[in-house]
Amino acid sequence: MRHNHKKFFQATAVMLGYIIGVGMFGMPYLMQESGVVSFLFFMAILVPVQFLVHMMYASLILSTREYHRMPGYAGLYIGKKMKNLVFVTKVFGNWGGLLAYIIITGSFMFTLFEPIFGGNEFFYATLVYIIEIVIIFFGIVMIAKVELGMTFLLLFAVTLILLKGGNYINVENLNLMGRGGAFFLHYGAMLMALDGNGALPIVTRLVKRDAKMIRRVILYSTLIVAMLLLVFTFSIAGITGDATTQNALSGLEELLDGVVLVSIIFGVICMITSFIGVAESIKETFSWDYGYGEKTSFLLAVFIPYILYLLGFSDLIEVISFVGAVGGGFSAILMVIIFRKIRNKRGVKKMFKYRPNTLVQGLLICIFVLGIVYSLWDFFSNLQIG
Repeated sequence: MRHNHKKFFQATAVMLGYIIGVGMFGMPYLMQESGVVSFLFFMAILVPVQFLVHMMYASLILSTREYHRMPGYAGLYIGKKMKNLVFVTKVFGNWGGLLAYIIITGSFMFTLFEPIFGGNEFFYATLVYIIEIVIIFFGIVMIAKVELGMTFLLLFAVTLILLKGGNYINVENLNLMGRGGAFFLHYGAMLMALDGNGALPIVTRLVKRDAKMIRRVILYSTLIVAMLLLVFTFSIAGITGDATTQNALSGLEELLDGVVLVSIIFGVICMITSFIGVAESIKETFSWDYGYGEKTSFLLAVFIPYILYLLGFSDLIEVISFVGAVGGGFSAILMVIIFRKIRNKRGVKKMFKYRPNTLVQGLLICIFVLGIVYSLWDFFSNLQIG
């Protein structure tokens, strides 16, 4: 029984570590732009939507004997052409995400340690990067242990933000309706902030394909992330108001040094856990879906983003947000399509007491299609204006 509890906590920590990342840091700024009403509206829709998508992906994993990542499942159930298309969208998007984590972690660490030790952002980004790739190299057991510790630190950091900044939170700082025409602004970022699909193959292996435990991990992870997102977003926006910045942290500097310090530590923890989860996902895509060896898969997963960093790519946040929204929506649509093909398999029956019917599946596809269309329209509209 104790062993089962340990596996449950490790699996939940892995999923939380994967989900909580760059998307969450953009939420306070985006809520101020689009309004509290819009933020709560999309929370009410996207939290249950992502929960269903996670459950579908888990049932797909349990319905297939061998392990794959999303490109492999697409190839198995839809066809080779679709496999390669999913591979391109997922892997290139994930490499971009890792590059963003390297850049942001370097910035956070520089802010923390430069006054004490000196140095520059490149040095700190490289130092953390080395620690991350060592953890990934030693595999799933090491990842689970690190994620468990990091998740407790993360929860502690959010609690401190609330306690330290509580007296500075002013409800009048919150923008109820947002600015005109910005109601849908944070759809893509929120989708990213709630997406934990990439962690599910690791979760499934950790709990030995125990459907009941996987269902609990998905449920608790979804609820914890939703609560964290609410607390973090309202706390930061309530403190900084119209001065809320796009990364959520720098706007605190002039108001409360202690909150800035805790927030940056929180940011570093998020970036490390997210980097580890995404890199492991890329490694397994090369290994499971394309048959590359472990060492080659590891090198392809972790070194290409760092090479891009060395080449000077350092301003990709808007592009990455766009790729994440469109890529995440595309993957979710494929997940629903694959689910229709496997809906009578044993793995689905294990995960769902009541399987999503055709109407629910259709609504999910409509939500993601509309999100993709909006993201494309918004991206190219801004591109023309620029």
